[in-house]
Amino acid sequence: MGEIFRVAIHHDDDCGYIEYDPATRKINVVLGDAVKRGEVEAFLSKKHVMRIAQQTLLEFKESTGFAADSLANLQIILTHLWEQTGVFVDWSRPVTDN
Repeated sequence: MGEIFRVAIHHDDDCGYIEYDPATRKINVVLGDAVKRGEVEAFLSKKHVMRIAQQTLLEFKESTGFAADSLANLQIILTHLWEQTGVFVDWSRPVTDN
């Protein structure tokens, strides 16, 4: 169906990633700090109200859903990860297999 999506994350010096499989709609959080990993997992598992820009940056449509519903939802919800958990999404850092 779709390719596995991965995005890098970090908290202090602890680097990890979030993985999303669109075929199974499963999210996997890989982060060494168990407390922060739990916070991220809890944040991603709850229902969110998303404000989605429309034709202009002043026009928004509200939508509710879960991060696992779609890659688009996950990416929108991840934009709020830092403010809710203190875990930073490194959008530009590639995730490499170690």
